[in-house]
This record gives sequence, C-alpha cells and structure tokens, in this order.
Amino acid sequence: MRDLNGLVRAQFGRIAGRLTASLPSVSFTELDQAFLAWGFVALAIFSLAQFSTLGWTTQAIVDAALTGAGIAGTAKLTWRLACSESLRWVIGLWTMLMAGGMIVTAYGIFCGIGLILANLCLLWLGLCTAGYLAMGVGLRSRSFSSASLLHGLAIIALPIHPTSQFLISGLVMSLTLFFFSVVPWDMQAAEAEELCGMRPGGTRPGGMRPGGMKPGGMKPAAKS
Repeated sequence: MRDLNGLVRAQFGRIAGRLTASLPSVSFTELDQAFLAWGFVALAIFSLAQFSTLGWTTQAIVDAALTGAGIAGTAKLTWRLACSESLRWVIGLWTMLMAGGMIVTAYGIFCGIGLILANLCLLWLGLCTAGYLAMGVGLRSRSFSSASLLHGLAIIALPIHPTSQFLISGLVMSLTLFFFSVVPWDMQAAEAEELCGMRPGGTRPGGMRPGGMKPGGMKPAAKS
C-alpha cells in the first residue's frame, strides 16, 4: 500500500555529514508514521516501568498522557485512510483496546489491586494479541495474524524471565510496530484498493495502478 500524502522524509545523509552522505532518504507514509508513533509510545511506557524509579502513581499519569496522545495522534494520521466504513472499525478497535487497557491499569495502580499489578504485561500483550488477531481475520492478513501469534508466544515466555517482563513486553510490542512501519504487509485486496484510491476493478482514476498491487493480489509494494 502506497499513500503519498503526508510523507515525512528523513535525510540521514545531511544529518550524519559527509561520512554518511551516501545513505538513502527514507519516506514514511501517514500509516507508517502511526506505527512508528505507537512503537515509541510502547517502548517509552514499558522502559519506564522496567528501569524508572518513579512511583507507580506518577508512572500511571505519564502512561495515560502518552497513551492519550498516541490515540489522538494516530487517529488523526490514519482517519483519512480509514474513511470507508469497512476500515473505520480498525481505528475504533485499537482506540477501545488501548483506552480500556489504560483504564484497567490506572484502576489497578490507584486502587492497589494486586491481581492487576501482577499481570500488567499479560494484560497489554493480551490486548495486542486480540487486536492483531481481529485485524488478521478482518483484513485477511497473514502478517497481522503472525503478529498476534508472536504476542501470544510472548505471554507464554513471560514467566521464564519474571524480572524482565516489562522490558520483554515493550520490545515485542515496539519492534512489531517498527517492523510494520518499514516492511510491506499483506491485507485483503478490496480494502487495499480503497486505501490506494482505486476504483472497483483495480485501477486508479486515470488508469494507473499503485506500484506492486496486482489484480486480486494481497502484497503492497515495497517502500522506496
């Protein structure tokens, strides 16, 4: 899927100077930016829980602020892409999962519910597992189904390293999101055509087809 609106271009060569001047620029679509944003939010929240000496209540406030910003920011980035009724449910799904998870987390922290505090990583990995599974089924996507399986396996692996549960959870969530921001992933052809602005039958206005999208195919084109 290639959406050329709202591209953010990172010029690595200019930043690094002459030594890295030959490095290519990387373009991120609005959807890629949403994946990146949530990846950084997840990494920040779980790194804070693993390494910070802040109290739980302070962390809960910071986490709620980051989660709220993530929901608002990514919804704004992706709403145009999800304007068709068949795709708005994706934004609604993740909004409910993240908001619900934050409410349960805050309740456990502020009310001192031990059962919730002892299973925060399981809670969030479980929410991500459910979200990716719903996307995998709803979009007929093997990529998102695989992401659901990965998060499910992470839940099983948590007891093996009980002192690093937050770090493991944060890495699994954030690296999955970073992966989806830079690597093409498959989805149902009908939704892909709508997101690419194609007419029924697989052609854009003017007769052009998005790069790499074949009739009835599922794999988006690789990013430049």
